[in-house]
Amino acid sequence: MKSNKKYLEDIYDKKIEVLESKEKDEFYSIRFKKQKKSPLRIASTFILALSLTVGVGYCGTVAYQNIWNEPKKYTINQEVSEEEKEKCISAEEANELGNKYLKLVGLENEEILNQNLNKEFLSDKNEWSMASKKATITIDAETGNLNSIQVPTWNYKIPYNYGITREEAKVVANELFKKYLPDIEGDYELFKLTRNMETDEASYIWYAEFYRKYGEEINFHEKVFIGWVPTINGIYQLNIERDTFENNEIVKTKEEAIEIAKNKDKEIEKNRKIENVTVEESIERMNPEVYLRETQKDAYESGKISLKDGYYVTEDRVRRVWIVNIKYEEEENKIDSYSYFVDCTTGEIIGGAMYNPLDTIENLKNDPNNFA
Repeated sequence: MKSNKKYLEDIYDKKIEVLESKEKDEFYSIRFKKQKKSPLRIASTFILALSLTVGVGYCGTVAYQNIWNEPKKYTINQEVSEEEKEKCISAEEANELGNKYLKLVGLENEEILNQNLNKEFLSDKNEWSMASKKATITIDAETGNLNSIQVPTWNYKIPYNYGITREEAKVVANELFKKYLPDIEGDYELFKLTRNMETDEASYIWYAEFYRKYGEEINFHEKVFIGWVPTINGIYQLNIERDTFENNEIVKTKEEAIEIAKNKDKEIEKNRKIENVTVEESIERMNPEVYLRETQKDAYESGKISLKDGYYVTEDRVRRVWIVNIKYEEEENKIDSYSYFVDCTTGEIIGGAMYNPLDTIENLKNDPNNFA
């Protein structure tokens, strides 16, 4: 059997004419350093890498690895198994981090009084839940990253004249973001700014939502939510979501995505007539929605799927997709449209929704109560 290096050298020799500017040793070290794969797997990866670099596949066709797996049924519980505990940070480490996060939001004289290792609700993720006299905190039990802090308003002496303008709120929101998240990676933009009362003057809590940008694209699953008491700028709520965008390539065309979605829809909606189809690129999280629509259609579309029987979960992967929205001709007691998330790279359907997510985003942008 050939060694891994020999496989690479054979492929390299076949592609040398289009990679004259690359040194072999440098190429190996960049792409294959510390990888433990079979020679065949490495060869396949190498061919794919060359295809992406020069636009030509070794065999004329690029084969992308499938990412979709059938959703797993998860029984809702908050108990963490002994095996899972081994992957989590210790109670001492969690306590130390909890006290650090209290100081971060200005609660200098606070300390963690109790803590519990459990699962997030409707999720298979483990988290440490902690509390001090004034605040509650949750952190990711495996990474130690802060998930949330909540400080009820009764812990603050709110001044009589606490009203601020929306322009002042914008400035404060950005200042608080920099103060509490100085080391966060990526470029974040203030996307939503709201208040808890009808007027600026009457509002004693303001809310800001920041989302991470990749060029002009926005990942709504990398999110920072800040709620604060104006004038004194005391933190009311701080939540962080970190479902990182995989920045996958656009390989499938709009036309291919439409065909893929329509073929899947024919399997599910055998008798519905299509009125219109739209397609747009977006960044979305993988979800089990289409799977549920296929396997439990009536219950899914009527919203009657019971969580008592379990909850279906997929991997927390955020990908560039084509959102193919299929609008049906109207029928009584039937849904009006359905959106399929077609992966831009693999062409797999990795999720869906009984609405068009892009409409929701557009409505948010045009919401007169959004002051961002």
